[in-house]
Amino acid sequence: MTLLDVLRHQWHQQTRSPTFGRSLIGGLLLLLAAAYFGSLFVAAGWYYPQVVAEVAPGQDPLRLLNEFLLYGAVGLVPMRFFLQRSAGSDVRPYLHLPLRRPRIVRILQVVSSLSLLNLLPVVVLASLWGSTVRPATSAVGAACWAVGALLLVATTQFLNGLLRAVWDRHAGFVLGAAGLLAVVVAGGYWTGGQLLQSASAWLFGGLAAGRIAPLLVLIGGATGMSVAAHRALRGRLYSVLGDTEEGHTHAGAALRGRGRGWGRVASLALLDLKLILRNKRPRQMLAAGLLVLGPFLLIPLVGGTVAPMNKVIFGFLLSGNLGLTYTQFSYAWHGAHFDGLLARAVAPRSLVQAQLLTFTGLCVGPLALISPLIAALRPPFLAPLGGLLLYNLGVCAPVLLGLGVWARTPLQLGQSTFFNYQGTSTYHFLAVLPIMGLPVGLVVGMGLSTTLLIAAGLGVLGLLAVPLWTRGLGRLLRGQRHAMATGFRDE
Repeated sequence: MTLLDVLRHQWHQQTRSPTFGRSLIGGLLLLLAAAYFGSLFVAAGWYYPQVVAEVAPGQDPLRLLNEFLLYGAVGLVPMRFFLQRSAGSDVRPYLHLPLRRPRIVRILQVVSSLSLLNLLPVVVLASLWGSTVRPATSAVGAACWAVGALLLVATTQFLNGLLRAVWDRHAGFVLGAAGLLAVVVAGGYWTGGQLLQSASAWLFGGLAAGRIAPLLVLIGGATGMSVAAHRALRGRLYSVLGDTEEGHTHAGAALRGRGRGWGRVASLALLDLKLILRNKRPRQMLAAGLLVLGPFLLIPLVGGTVAPMNKVIFGFLLSGNLGLTYTQFSYAWHGAHFDGLLARAVAPRSLVQAQLLTFTGLCVGPLALISPLIAALRPPFLAPLGGLLLYNLGVCAPVLLGLGVWARTPLQLGQSTFFNYQGTSTYHFLAVLPIMGLPVGLVVGMGLSTTLLIAAGLGVLGLLAVPLWTRGLGRLLRGQRHAMATGFRDE
């Protein structure tokens, strides 16, 4: 079996799917969007020296580029982790073929690398190389810089494969490493150390000067990361093969954890996170939510005076958009393995608490990332964010989780989220609309300060009553669980 055989097989698998037409339309739209944004990035790279000359006249464009290139690589890694297909996601059809495991790993790594998240960085770097690097360096320095940039992109590709393989076995290691990296980067920035910036300047400044030592470091890093990713992916293939032979599913593997109470709740919340990372529809849904957050974040940061109503709208969406987007379907995400949850005697209240934990993480996570930026540039916006975060957690969460018990249709996790209205309902919209409209209505009649006090107060009351309403929703879910399971089985 060659790489062309795998590509041909996956093409036939897509074209023979009953949802091929809808997936094709979504894919074409995604390709057009990628081409549009890619052309913008390429244009920004080509005119980068002129932009620097206008914004920072005394700065050297090449030096700035070299100092901040590693920051771009650090930002590319989480984008790959959430958006790029894993190297082992399509491995099951090939495990029982008479092929050596290392060959399967190499082929699937190449297939995974055929991604827009590899094409776009390379094209943008080529644009920057032509506009900034080549005119300011020698031929040897420009060649070394180009090779080093390609090695950096390859390193992020291998690192993504390693992280995805480790995540399946020890998710805590990945979360701990991400937290440690965030602390190091933030600490270096606030203390003035700027370790990442100095390392980036040494690497790519040295490459532009034609030095060999930075090139050897990048070659060693890319080689070591490729070997580590290869070995981790091989171990992942063996575990997938073991699960296939024993008849275990990923959901079952996630729920075989020990412990009770909040240990079981954390296990169920981890299952939610794995569903997001492993399946197309939840990943695309949250990615679309992040695209929505971008403009709403830029408007208060770069704009002038912002009206009180807009502050409420921005605060509500920035503090709850991802949680509202994902949790509107709540238990329907687990429709394909809902029978497995019932068979393992998972307490309904634990399911409610796990959904609340997932909702909280999706609300607090993005806010934790953007709050330092807002605190540095527009501190007055912290009050709307904090007050409406409490409102989302204490008021919106119980409403969404209560509506989730009426779901009867499982979601097709492998389908695209674009032009896909499965799971949406009119009653859900009509029930959530007053909850979302309450802060907007209050700010019109009472002003911003009073609205934030009322919203935060309602949120605090809802959070203090978490033991009560999770117990009540657990009883409601217990009464509806058999009807939900019957609906999810399409009976």
